[in-house]
Amino acid sequence: MVPASSCVAMRPSPVPILAMQARREGQIQMEMNADVVVMGAGLAGLVAARRAAELGARVVLLEAGEGRYPANSRYTGGVFHVAFEDVTAGPAVLRDAISRAGGDCPDPGLADAYAANAGRAIAWLAVNGADFGQGGDFPWMSRMLVPFSLREPGFPNHWPDKGAERLLERLGRDFTEAGGAFLRGWRGRSLLTMDGRCSGLEAVRADGDMLRIVAKSVVIADGGFQGDSELVREHISPRPESLCRRGAGTGRGDGLKMAAAVGAKLVGLDRFYGHVQAAEAIRDDRLWPYPILDILGSSAIVVGPDGRRFTDEGKGGVPLANAIAALPDPLSSFVVFDRAIWEGPGRAFLLPPNPTFEERGVAILRADTLEQLADAAGLPAENLARTVADYNAAVATGSTAQLHPPRSSRTDTLSGAAWPIKGPEFMAIRLCAGITYTMGGIAIDPSARVVSCDGGVIPGLFAAGSATGGLDGGPDSVYLGGLARAATFGLLAGEAAAS
Repeated sequence: MVPASSCVAMRPSPVPILAMQARREGQIQMEMNADVVVMGAGLAGLVAARRAAELGARVVLLEAGEGRYPANSRYTGGVFHVAFEDVTAGPAVLRDAISRAGGDCPDPGLADAYAANAGRAIAWLAVNGADFGQGGDFPWMSRMLVPFSLREPGFPNHWPDKGAERLLERLGRDFTEAGGAFLRGWRGRSLLTMDGRCSGLEAVRADGDMLRIVAKSVVIADGGFQGDSELVREHISPRPESLCRRGAGTGRGDGLKMAAAVGAKLVGLDRFYGHVQAAEAIRDDRLWPYPILDILGSSAIVVGPDGRRFTDEGKGGVPLANAIAALPDPLSSFVVFDRAIWEGPGRAFLLPPNPTFEERGVAILRADTLEQLADAAGLPAENLARTVADYNAAVATGSTAQLHPPRSSRTDTLSGAAWPIKGPEFMAIRLCAGITYTMGGIAIDPSARVVSCDGGVIPGLFAAGSATGGLDGGPDSVYLGGLARAATFGLLAGEAAAS
């Protein structure tokens, strides 16, 4: 492997179009030849394509979107961290952070590769157009893309011309200026194989035109499957229509399906990265992707339609969102709190719900008693009163771990210590699960090579970003950092594919 810092930029030969064949059954069959073809132009795909071109490969980059195409890495807050540790802290510190956060969930080889290469991925990005700044008070916010996002609530406001979009545009422009072919509007359809090796792919355009690219290596980086309702229904939630789409929604699992068709192993498909949102966020763009209710929920209690707790709120927003999504009705839960929590954790962190929810019309139920609150929410009053009483007693005695289900009490950045719910003024907000991207996917090895069902690797096939699994997820919905993971394994995939 060639270290990023030691490489001299090289301009590869332009990717040739071999032939434009005759129209067949209303379709144009176009063929190209390349060293590497990358599918998906989010952060992982752009890094892989740019890095492979930098190493002298002839690269074709395919993106299903057109123009200013939607992508999770365009809409992101732009924070690069590894398990909420400063991404520049060094491999040993990062590996320890991954172990503390992930336990037995992450594949050890992938965890080692992530910790060892995240810092150099950040250094490579800084040389290739990323402008980083200290975006907040926490050390893990030391590498946040400038101009900063997360300063305005609501989808229409927080992302245009911010650091993440500028980085994507710069990577794409530099890639094409280096001789790469960036083709938009093409959706991957199937992989080509020869003698057990991946030898390219076929893609299709909305108008029916078809493209065949013969290549020495293929990198799948088209995101997760959050945009495919049937896959979400099968693996994530019985009612995908009741989830709030926090991200671009463009990950339709194309690469996952294509890889599976040639024998790739799939892992951890039952978890997603997301946050807890107000139910109104499903239909009101002003309420997503922020503010979120992670800290409020992990400082209070979350109950189902029976007025009882159903999950461990203290584990934080990502596990809580997964638990809400798995309910028979993902819109049937409430966070229950009081005025003290609303004025404390409700105002904490970036873009808090208080007072934004009040300003934007979220239904915040208020009552003088728990019985009145239960009536307003349509919950069984006796159950809710008993749930709150048991919870308060456990908080007072420091025994929340003995509740059913057990209740963690953490004080990290995205979850809070358990607060008692005693009034005055009892409050509740109806919740929904906001899904950004799925965590599981194609199994890869530490060099981003796709692992086959028999435990080997599929020669010529690589994957990166949220199209892959093996690091995040597991029973606790472990989240180890999306942008840093995409950049790190995009870099590794680009290097391995180019070699």
